[in-house]
Amino acid sequence: MDWNDLRYLLAVHEGGSLASAARKLRVDAATVGRRLTALERSVGVRLLEKAPGGMRLTAAGEQAVEAARRIDDTATTLERQLAGADVQVSGHIRITAPETVVSHVLAPHLPAWRERHPALQLELLAATQVLNLSRREADLAVRLFRPQEPTLTVRKLGDISFALYGSKAYVRRHGRPKLEALREHVLLGYDDSLAQTAEKQWLERSGEGALFALRSNSRYVLMEATRKGLGLTVLPCYLADGVPDLVRLSPVDAVPTREAWLAVHPDLQHASRVRAAIELLVESFQQEAPRLRGERT
Repeated sequence: MDWNDLRYLLAVHEGGSLASAARKLRVDAATVGRRLTALERSVGVRLLEKAPGGMRLTAAGEQAVEAARRIDDTATTLERQLAGADVQVSGHIRITAPETVVSHVLAPHLPAWRERHPALQLELLAATQVLNLSRREADLAVRLFRPQEPTLTVRKLGDISFALYGSKAYVRRHGRPKLEALREHVLLGYDDSLAQTAEKQWLERSGEGALFALRSNSRYVLMEATRKGLGLTVLPCYLADGVPDLVRLSPVDAVPTREAWLAVHPDLQHASRVRAAIELLVESFQQEAPRLRGERT
């Protein structure tokens, strides 16, 4: 048996179809089918059967998937440990962070990062979803909440202030809004994928009964719609302050703040390239701290 074929079986099981497995493994569906056929031929038993909506494991397939998971976990752990043994500030480092943090907090410091560590290759993933550090989907993560995974080492990077914003044109037409009367205004809100965030909850409570003309999971979308005068929304101060046509309409202490946290797997944290990246992230947040807190110069 080719042990590598178990990866294909595991991917089909997790995705439910040949197509989803192909997307995950970055091959075509025909390749997935051939590898599964080869695997079944080598073990002499059916591992998958067709079912409504996709593929289903046979009893033998369930045993094979459990073995595949153990092998995959062992290989991933070994890869992580070997990566953590690296002693040179070089190679590839993958950092995941919210899109606006990548573009407005980290990206301005890239030239200085490059000058200090020219052999370090950075990959910045502007991700809305939480990537799994234990499975090496990223090496480091910046999250706007304290990570709860017991397998991760975490460090607070700073506080992020939010405020209510509107366009100058909107304020001219409708007047400066009173926070206790937001229901009288048109609001632009976050969608349900951000239901647990403090800024969405504050806006929903404060604007209960108001018309929400737009909802989005993108702060850029909400900022641009606000700038065009569609309505009022809550945005991080580091993103909205200084944007032409936008006006801050609340004090920063009116809207709950968020915390920025750094997360890394313990197996990687002592690698020189990871330590260097942690140092760069910490310094960037320290230098940006006044802007992140919404302090005006």
